[in-house]
Amino acid sequence: MKITGKVLGHLLTMALTVVSLQAFAAAPNTAGRDFNHSTTSFALTGAHATAACETCHVGGVFKGTERNCDGCHALGKRVVATPKSTSHIVTDAPCDTCHFNTSTFLGARFNHGTAQPGKCSTCHNGRLTMTKPPSHNTGSKATESCDKCHRTYAWLPATWNHTGAGSCDQAGCHLAGSNTYFRGSGPSHIRTGMLTYACTDCHNYFGWSPARYKHNTGAACSSCHNGTIAVGKSGGHVATTDECSQCHTSTASWLGALGAKPANHILYNGGVQCSSCHTGGGIVTGATLHAYVSPVCKTCHDSGSAVTTILGVTGRKRLGNHEGSNTSQDCTSCHARQYNQWNNP
Repeated sequence: MKITGKVLGHLLTMALTVVSLQAFAAAPNTAGRDFNHSTTSFALTGAHATAACETCHVGGVFKGTERNCDGCHALGKRVVATPKSTSHIVTDAPCDTCHFNTSTFLGARFNHGTAQPGKCSTCHNGRLTMTKPPSHNTGSKATESCDKCHRTYAWLPATWNHTGAGSCDQAGCHLAGSNTYFRGSGPSHIRTGMLTYACTDCHNYFGWSPARYKHNTGAACSSCHNGTIAVGKSGGHVATTDECSQCHTSTASWLGALGAKPANHILYNGGVQCSSCHTGGGIVTGATLHAYVSPVCKTCHDSGSAVTTILGVTGRKRLGNHEGSNTSQDCTSCHARQYNQWNNP
């Protein structure tokens, strides 16, 4: 009985020991958590702060533990950590060149601070990282460096740097076959005139639209607006041989044109421009107006004249009923042609 009791006692002791060891193994390894890792010049941040010590210090070895990312985050290393994925760009640059924190691999961006202008293809060659797409296989897009259009923070928006570009077409860019933006590319540019203009006659470096011809040549409107070089008169336009500028006072729009002269318009000397009398929507009066009038006074100043109704001429009298006058006379038979001065017959 005594032997049996001793055996049971030993068995109980062994069982308690096993249970204690299992409990110790199951408990989190917090040993050394109060150690200030910053004293090793490798502060634990991000995911490193929650990793178990033995994840990096394999086999309890502390000295000589890798400090560089690729010392752990690569296949075949003593420390097993997440390596580059199979879809990762081919590069031998250190991980922290693009990955800026230890919490996540997302949000990576290459720091182009050391990149040299015009040397984009050193990396963007299809081997280290992405290269030009098929849409860049012709013209200047195929030969110029990426930074001619793109910026280091994003591919889009892309804007061609026109500094020192020279003539748009003569520079070898805006020509048929060089890119989608070349002279004569659309139906709106098939007119002879547009095929001979320089791109900058209408367009600017910041965008193709809005595009408006620069009317700074001083040429007569009809030299271009003849229906071949540029838009001419529409089918419903009033019949006239006057220059466009006689009615259309703005080069920004056809609207706002002065109306055609009425049938009972005052007669004027040949070759006189509308703008000689019609300025700013008003009508010049007095001596300035009469300087262009060709007919005799009674054409307007006879109260029986139809012209006087629309023009509102003052000082009208009916010849034959005025101070002994007769209808064959003109006002100047008694009045000097002094324009608005009738009091000195």
